[in-house]
Amino acid sequence: MERILRSEKMAEIILLPVRHHSPACAYHISRTIEKLRPAVILVEGPENAGPLIPVMVHEETKAPFAIYYSYHDEAGVLSEEKERYKCYYPFLDYSPELAALREGKKYGIPTAFIDLSYGDILAASQAGKGLLKEEEEKSNYNDDYLLSRNEYLKRLCEKAGLRSFDEFWEKYFELNGLAQESEKWFGNLLTYCTLARENTPEESLEEEGCLARERFMAEKIREYASRKAGTEEIVLVVTGGFHTPGLRALLSEGPDAAGGVKAARGKVPAKDQGVYLMPYSMEAADALNGYASGMPFPGFYQKIWAGIPESDTPYKDAVLDLIVSSGKETRRKEGYLSTYDEICACSMADGLAGLRGKREPGAYELLDAVLASFVKGEYTIATDTPLRILRKQMTGRAVGALCKQADVPPIIHDFEAQCRKFGIKTGSTLEAESTLSVFSNKKHRQQSMFYHRMVWLNTTFARKVKGPNLQLKKDRNLMREIWKYKWSAQVNSSLIEVSVYGATIEEAAISLVREELKKDLGAKESVLLLTRVFEMGLREQMQAVYDRVHEQMMGDTDFYSLAEAVRSLLMMEELGPLYGSKMEFESLIHMGCRKMITLLPSMTGIKDEDLNGCMNALKLLYQITGRDEAAYGQERESYFAVLEKMTLDSGIHAGLNGCIQGILYGSGRETAQEVEKACRGYLSGTKEQLIHTAQFFKGLFFTARDLVFIGDTFIRMLDEFYGRVTEEEFMELLPELRMAFTYFTPRETDKIAAAAAGLHGKGGRDILERTEVYPDWYAYGKETDEYVKARMGAAN
Repeated sequence: MERILRSEKMAEIILLPVRHHSPACAYHISRTIEKLRPAVILVEGPENAGPLIPVMVHEETKAPFAIYYSYHDEAGVLSEEKERYKCYYPFLDYSPELAALREGKKYGIPTAFIDLSYGDILAASQAGKGLLKEEEEKSNYNDDYLLSRNEYLKRLCEKAGLRSFDEFWEKYFELNGLAQESEKWFGNLLTYCTLARENTPEESLEEEGCLARERFMAEKIREYASRKAGTEEIVLVVTGGFHTPGLRALLSEGPDAAGGVKAARGKVPAKDQGVYLMPYSMEAADALNGYASGMPFPGFYQKIWAGIPESDTPYKDAVLDLIVSSGKETRRKEGYLSTYDEICACSMADGLAGLRGKREPGAYELLDAVLASFVKGEYTIATDTPLRILRKQMTGRAVGALCKQADVPPIIHDFEAQCRKFGIKTGSTLEAESTLSVFSNKKHRQQSMFYHRMVWLNTTFARKVKGPNLQLKKDRNLMREIWKYKWSAQVNSSLIEVSVYGATIEEAAISLVREELKKDLGAKESVLLLTRVFEMGLREQMQAVYDRVHEQMMGDTDFYSLAEAVRSLLMMEELGPLYGSKMEFESLIHMGCRKMITLLPSMTGIKDEDLNGCMNALKLLYQITGRDEAAYGQERESYFAVLEKMTLDSGIHAGLNGCIQGILYGSGRETAQEVEKACRGYLSGTKEQLIHTAQFFKGLFFTARDLVFIGDTFIRMLDEFYGRVTEEEFMELLPELRMAFTYFTPRETDKIAAAAAGLHGKGGRDILERTEVYPDWYAYGKETDEYVKARMGAAN
């Protein structure tokens, strides 16, 4: 700890450095407060979150929970885009800051947050730095990376023979720290933090808003200390360890050292900022899941925190408990592991701790012991079950809860009002069901829109189990939707997360649609967004998304993306009247059709994996250009002209060629004899061309399977093909041939089989009643008989 001695103007100040989410930190914080009984406890945290402290320390509030900060830059302080920002300040039971606040309540000591508000921190940070880092999906208020990532710390870990900073921290500050006196422990931590800070460039601290925050915190500390001037009382300050050396320097240099503080505050309007408490989860708080502050394995360290008051060896107890529980779960799932394996793992964890100079085995000894004792053979994805089970248990599954006094944003009240309106039950955590006649009942359509908006906001509240699916273009004939819904604390947490986007469900959904429109979307993605807006009933946004679709289709040169877009537009045109939509899609469909025809010549040399998509697109164009001769007559002629030109390309894919030949035959632009000639070109060509005959048939049967039943020409060509390929080649082509014959109905398949048998003077009975049996057929039949007998015996 660092003492700033009292003076005529200030009471004595004690600075306590901490690492976020450290059990040892929380333990020494509690001991220090119990010993010193300060006059006030000041904690690093945005000052506008101060009113939340009574809820945070309430007996009914259960960790993990987080303070959720949001800021909508309506005034354009940060950028002309006037974007929305959010971040999280998670708390676990063993978070030092929460321990300090709880100790304050326990001893009746006033507590307060002393940092800049979230919006002002953003204003003090340069673009792409600090809380304005663009790559982070979940921005965290108390990011520890300055304390754990620099060249000095890397060299330190290498010198200590440890694999990571987290392992270094656990050995020297967690395991060994519990046995040290608090003053010595804080002194060691301050030395470490000072060295870490000295190896961090000053300009990066300014860019990230770190120095502006410290100047503000120093001024707040002076303000509280000046109120206790002339007394023997102590002002206790709990901040991240990286800030402590900076605060010490500012407070030691006198009042003028914190100049410019007032300018740092109030840069952003308070009305544009939101701050709420929300339940959090152990999984979200785990550093291994992308959470940038604090330690990994929160479930493991929760066990340590719970064991500190009850045991002299909390780490050893936790390691034993997790070895036993992960062993039990592995036996249940994999059917192996014995008690002896668990004993070996415990013995190895103890032995590793002794070799590594640790008082007790920690998280890394636990992981190494389970890897060595539970994983049999080589460690691969097929054998890693014990490690996956262990890591899941070390992460923990706990989800926090808030007391009834916790304030919530307006979007939660709107959610509750919508549920009351539609009679949706939220008083139970059991899953319930809604059946909605969306095309005949106006209220049901509104309820469906509410569910779709909740899905769009990613709240996990509702899921559609049956009904039209506009995104996948499935079940369009269904007239009802069936939804499953279930309320949980996580639903409220998700709504709080999106509260930055609006005060109601509809406003938040609209804002997220606008955010989506800022992204670089292709034609397919733009139309997919249009279908979602369509389902959500956001009529005001339909035109904006429609315009974006038009823009993207104009510039999109991806044939398959355009095909998917046109297919979705056709579906929405068809279902629009049922959904009550008056949006006109004809011009977009027309434009997409023209663009696809223009791109068609470039598709001749497609890859095998793209064949199905290309054939479906050709069939789609055939259907569109044939539906209204007055509107699409010109496009239809262009379409057929392009197809005829493509068949002349010697490099055309065989399957695509067959598909085009079938379309030209079906439209009366080619005769069966011309199609036969094209097919014979493959049969009488090189060996490679012969092999491609299977793909030609696949494409041909996709668009003109009736050709097979005109005389016996195509049956004979099929028979000739089968006779000319070797058994190995036939087995290689079998998947393609099976796909080709899936286009026929079972009755048609029987008809083809009968015709093929007739070419060899055989009938269906002859095929079934064979006089000879191949050895592999016999072996397979015998094995099947034995299997069926055994199953029947077991059933009896």
